[in-house]
Amino acid sequence: MSHGGGGEGAAAEPNLTPLLDVVLQLLMFFMMCVNFVSEQVNEDIKLPRSQAVKPMDKSDPDVLFVNVKPFALQDFQDRLPADVLARVREKFRDGDECILVSGKEPMRQQELRVWLKQEYDDAKLAAEKRGDKEVKTAIVIRGHREADYGKVWDILDMCKNVGFRRFMLRALTKNTPGGAT
Repeated sequence: MSHGGGGEGAAAEPNLTPLLDVVLQLLMFFMMCVNFVSEQVNEDIKLPRSQAVKPMDKSDPDVLFVNVKPFALQDFQDRLPADVLARVREKFRDGDECILVSGKEPMRQQELRVWLKQEYDDAKLAAEKRGDKEVKTAIVIRGHREADYGKVWDILDMCKNVGFRRFMLRALTKNTPGGAT
């Protein structure tokens, strides 16, 4: 049997370039996904512990993470780049709550209201294009255990006023050493 016109002893070698291209693209895709997920779950936020915690539903396609942390915490200020820290210090006093959203600089409640309104409008347009009657985006509010929970409640109320209807508060379980969220 002949495999081609290469003569005797010629072996067919597969072209691995397309396979390597696909593998590298998958690798880059997963690296970017991990990067985006790690930005949403901010390790600076030390969650409170609760007995009534249940795991987050992974079936929610659209989730916005809003993190609340006191600006006064030194470990938070130490992790910010110098140029960002200079701008943030102009906005916040030590008693203020700092709101952290993935991909944005720390913001105040007024800035959060504008951002939430824009996100809601975008989600509403997307829902209308899909033929849905309501926005299915869930807001996950992660309050640091030293945060003023009156401010967390204000943010929850702000989300309701903007139009969002699905909310989750995050906490750690009391009965596990590391605490599952």
